[in-house]
Amino acid sequence: MAALVRACVTLTILTAVALIAGMNIDGNGVDLFGLYGLGLTVNLAAVLWSAGVALRVRSIQGGPLMQIPVFLILFMAPVYVPLGLLTGWIHAVATVNPTTALLEAGRGFIAGRPTSVVLAFAVGAGLALLFTAWARGGLRRAESAG
Repeated sequence: MAALVRACVTLTILTAVALIAGMNIDGNGVDLFGLYGLGLTVNLAAVLWSAGVALRVRSIQGGPLMQIPVFLILFMAPVYVPLGLLTGWIHAVATVNPTTALLEAGRGFIAGRPTSVVLAFAVGAGLALLFTAWARGGLRRAESAG
């Protein structure tokens, strides 16, 4: 519950900073609500992934094990450039990367033209369910190790 509260506070602060800095948001309140929901779902999945790694490694050296796979997934997704502008091998990889749906839906919410919303929420929920099992397995492993 505390992680959810922190995520909500972070989203509120980021929104305030973006609006103060002059970010143009063409989406309406429903789009913004969708963006926040998607963000919270992905945040939950990331927390569960990290918890699973931390419970298995049980050391500060587990930090890179949490970060490197996330970095690689984001590196092979259209984070800074829309998918339509990518070319070559990175376009082929980004097309099948599930993170692409999350990013494109987020951009669509901000632009006021939601795209791939059902796919994005399905990917987010799927990741959250997968990493719930991952974290629970790590918890069981940590409990049995003492």
